[in-house]
Amino acid sequence: MSLFGDVAGLAAINTAYNKLGSIGTSAQTKANAIGQDVFNKGAFRPFTVRSALGSSSVNQDGGLGSYLQGQAKTASENLFGRAIADVTGPTTGADLASDLGFNLVERARSEFDQPIAQYGQMTSAADQALTQGMDFMGQAGMPVGAREQQVFERIRAAQRPEEERRRLELEERLATQGRLGVATNLYGGTPEQLALERAQAEAQNTAMLQAMQQAQAEQAQAGALGQQFTGLGSTLAGQLQNLEAARQGIGMGYAQGGLGLLQGREALQAAELQQSLAALKGALMPEAAQLNLFQQGLNAAKLRESAQQFRTGMFGEAQMTGVDALLASGLGQANLIGNVGSGILAAGAQSNSGGGLFDTLTDLVKSIPNPFSDIRLKKNVEFIGQNDNGFNIYRWDWNDKANELGEYGSSVGVIAQELLADHSSKVHVDSSGYYTVDYTGIWR
Repeated sequence: MSLFGDVAGLAAINTAYNKLGSIGTSAQTKANAIGQDVFNKGAFRPFTVRSALGSSSVNQDGGLGSYLQGQAKTASENLFGRAIADVTGPTTGADLASDLGFNLVERARSEFDQPIAQYGQMTSAADQALTQGMDFMGQAGMPVGAREQQVFERIRAAQRPEEERRRLELEERLATQGRLGVATNLYGGTPEQLALERAQAEAQNTAMLQAMQQAQAEQAQAGALGQQFTGLGSTLAGQLQNLEAARQGIGMGYAQGGLGLLQGREALQAAELQQSLAALKGALMPEAAQLNLFQQGLNAAKLRESAQQFRTGMFGEAQMTGVDALLASGLGQANLIGNVGSGILAAGAQSNSGGGLFDTLTDLVKSIPNPFSDIRLKKNVEFIGQNDNGFNIYRWDWNDKANELGEYGSSVGVIAQELLADHSSKVHVDSSGYYTVDYTGIWR
């Protein structure tokens, strides 16, 4: 093909590119006009409903309003004012009941906190009596053998001096009579010695019997004393409990009286609240009657909502038609730029002079605004080779983010991030924050 044919073909491509853009723009403009016209025709018109009680209205935005008038308005305001006064004002008798109730509760607290007179002395006496009683009861429950032996030894200690004195007297008498060493076959000594030993044995038996009786009597006495002291301690403890119960009873009486008064105050306030609620209900009755008439306004609001949904759908459909046209033209432009870039690369590979066809193609490229070439907008990137000017050339597909910025399909060119080091003057930042590239000087 001749150079003239190549230039004519490029001119046709440039015309087709501009035609695609103008068709998309025109389609979007007409779609917007149609959508706006449908939107205006579907607009809701406000209206008002009037009655003897007042009026109700629906505004342009679908808002509802209700207003009373005349006697209905006066009666409603009076009842509403009474309800507010009952709620915010003081309750008759409530303050007096509250003061008396809190006073009685305070007296109950003081009664509970007031100590019993001589409580410590009575408690100490009760504890001592119980302790002493338990000691005596413990003594009464112990074996009496050891005590019997102690009493026996004390009696014998008192008897032994007398027995020794009698023995010595007998020996002295027998020595005077010359019979100190006399012994008989019947009992081994003199009759006087036998009588003395028999008297000593009887004294020992008597002492043993007395010791047993004394120990048993002491044990019985300890048991009786233990019962007496234990009973005394229990009596004192019972009296303390009775005093404490009486004091608590008085305190509970005060507390119950105070709580009763406080409950009475709550009852008064509840009754007044019921009255205020009744007044408020009466104040709202005219409003409720007007709201019943206002049902027409509610139906109108529903109609408005249906109309709004319809016109919004029409407007959206028209807008989407325009957007589809704009996207289609953008896609055609993107594919066309990619094809032109492929042709430029192929032509550059076949020619080293860079004249004629390259001049025309370069002028065409200059007429196109700086395109996006940010690696963040690309996917499926493939390295093609290096052109005569030393730039790495790649083929890629545009990703979803690039589609949002108007780039579709595939394209050929450089990567902006590679040019930042040695050719930063050719790299620019778009308002979207992504890199664009000035291709002047890159293709030749």
